[in-house]
Amino acid sequence: MKISVTHEIPANSITTFELLTNPDVLVRTVPGLKSLHLIEENVYGAELEVGIKAIKGRYKGTVKLVDAVKGEQFRLIMDGQGPLGFVQQDMLVKLEQISENQTKVNCDGEATVGGKIAGVGQRVISGVASLLMGQFFKALKKEAIVLSVNY
Repeated sequence: MKISVTHEIPANSITTFELLTNPDVLVRTVPGLKSLHLIEENVYGAELEVGIKAIKGRYKGTVKLVDAVKGEQFRLIMDGQGPLGFVQQDMLVKLEQISENQTKVNCDGEATVGGKIAGVGQRVISGVASLLMGQFFKALKKEAIVLSVNY
C-alpha cells in the first residue's frame, strides 16, 4: 500500500524535525501510541493500541530512524505485530521550510500488511491510515504552536 501525505507545520524546519523525532512528543501526538523506548541509537521499541474496530488491538514493534539530516529529511522503518497480523512500513519524510515559521512535511512510502488485517481490505486500511495521520499532524501542529508560545 502506497502512503503519500503532505502537511504544513507552523515552525521552522529544524524545530519541525525535532518535533517529529522526539519520542516524548510522538507519544503525545501519535494516536494510540502508549510507549516509545530507546533500544539502541535511533531504534525504538513501540507499543500502540488501536481502538478502530477493523484493526483493534495492541501492537508491538520497532521504529528505526535512518538517513537523518537535521531539518531536511529522515527515513522511518517500522514494523509491528498484533492480534490481527503485522504491519511493515518504510517512509521517507522530507521537510521543506516555506517561510520563517512554516515547514511543509512530505511523507512518501510503502506499507505492507499481513494476517487478518490484510483481509479487511486496502481501501479500509487506507482510510484508517489517513484518519490516524490526520489526527497525528493536527496534534503535532498544536505542539508546534505551544512550543512557539513558550519561546
